[in-house]
Amino acid sequence: MRYLYHKIGTYYAFALFFFAIMLFAWPMVFFYKTVWPNDESKKLRCHNFVCKFFRWLIKRVPFAKVEADLSGNAFKKPAIVISNHQSQIDLLSILMLSPKIVAVTNSWVWNFPVYKPILSYLEFYPNGGGVDNMEEKFSSLIERGYSILIFPEGTRSADCKVLKFHRGAFYLAEKLHADILPIYLDGAGKALPKGGVMQRETVHVRIGNRVSADDTSMGSNYREMTRAWHKHYIAYENKEIDTL
Repeated sequence: MRYLYHKIGTYYAFALFFFAIMLFAWPMVFFYKTVWPNDESKKLRCHNFVCKFFRWLIKRVPFAKVEADLSGNAFKKPAIVISNHQSQIDLLSILMLSPKIVAVTNSWVWNFPVYKPILSYLEFYPNGGGVDNMEEKFSSLIERGYSILIFPEGTRSADCKVLKFHRGAFYLAEKLHADILPIYLDGAGKALPKGGVMQRETVHVRIGNRVSADDTSMGSNYREMTRAWHKHYIAYENKEIDTL
């Protein structure tokens, strides 16, 4: 009976997200695209709306409670944002932190007909072609003050263990001479496990210390950074360190 209760809660969470996108996000993005002048301030207003919409939505996800710093202070200066990846609520939990975050999504999310018009207008990008092929686009975003979220693991971990890191985020950080801002998610993989159902759990979104582009403590090139950050997140997972 308890499993059935949580399974119903899981279906409710996905239905809520789908219909909220259709009834609120879709019309508002269409409004921003067609009614207001096509300029940078309009794009930022739309990002602000989406950020507030995600904050509203995350509070209505059953069982899970997300705790995070919503001041947005960490994102006043652009960076490459990295995070461990455990659950389908990870993206929602990070995008609600600030309107100045865009994300690299996987291909199925990008190509889903309901999401694609919104993600395209907000300048999110799919990871199918490799982030190194989108250097020019990401450079423009950084120059305009947006931080770029990339999950180095590329996929959700089924057991909350940190998977192998891919080089894309660190390649971009090196090429764009961008800071790296780490985020640590705790509890997301228990709140909604990969292939599982919603569980009663508190999800903590912790924002670490920014590592300057000129700081070589985590490596002097993207290969070294990939290895160093992977070891760092494993150490965090094993509770050998708190955060950076």
